[in-house]
Amino acid sequence: MMRTRVALALAFAAAFSAPALADCGQDMQKLAQARNVEMQRVNEYAKAFKGKPMDPAGFCAKTAGLLHAEDALIAYMTKNKDWCSFPDEAINNLKAGHVKNAGFNAKACQVAAQIKKMKEQAAQQGAAAGPQAQPLPAGPL
Repeated sequence: MMRTRVALALAFAAAFSAPALADCGQDMQKLAQARNVEMQRVNEYAKAFKGKPMDPAGFCAKTAGLLHAEDALIAYMTKNKDWCSFPDEAINNLKAGHVKNAGFNAKACQVAAQIKKMKEQAAQQGAAAGPQAQPLPAGPL
């Protein structure tokens, strides 16, 4: 009776202390779908400008979700590489694409920050100068 309790307790402890094994197919499907949704949002945003200059602040915000989704996908694939048999090439390709996307995001966010700073400086200069008096009309009235 005592042995049964000890064996049962050990089995119970092992079941709850062992790391949960990944369900590769289902997990990858969810992560890839989240990435695809974010990629579609970025692409739709870019298409909306139809060759016109894009708003850097908007692009910065739109690509943040994509970067987060790619981070989650890369982390999952790296962590479960052996268990799920993810090829190194697939992980490396995803990482390379992520680096490019992060570069675009960084540039857009940097430009957006510069534009914001310039607008703030212009507003401060305008406020410091005070209201400008309108010149009196010259010439015949």
